[in-house]
Amino acid sequence: MAWFTAEIEHEGLPLYLRLPNYKNIWQYKSKFPKLICITHEFDSVKDNGLPTTDYNESLIDFDGEVVSLFESNEYGIIFLVETFGGARNYWFYLAESKPFVKTFKDLQTKHPEKKLELDYQIDSDWDFIKDYPVELYKSE
Repeated sequence: MAWFTAEIEHEGLPLYLRLPNYKNIWQYKSKFPKLICITHEFDSVKDNGLPTTDYNESLIDFDGEVVSLFESNEYGIIFLVETFGGARNYWFYLAESKPFVKTFKDLQTKHPEKKLELDYQIDSDWDFIKDYPVELYKSE
């Protein structure tokens, strides 16, 4: 999948954004009402909250694994990766959150050295995307 990237400043710190290049992300809105976020707290950061270069390079395979959790788009989609303030947030919309809890637990088991957190909520109107501080996707 191709990705768009952007670097902006938020609260005086760099915020790195990656967005998958969906032709029309809004086609998934009715199918995926659950908003899921996996947060990975970094072990090694610079003063500005970004991961150190060597540490960030060591995360390439892990990052690829997380963004590919729903490659088929059958159960969910990834729509944003944020790097900010010492952490990386992987944002998904899914059909159901219950199976994802197991997927997350499996990820934790496979990577016990990583500090991972899971958050999920219903967001059937996709207000998260609509209310994001910068325009992520052109509105529906």
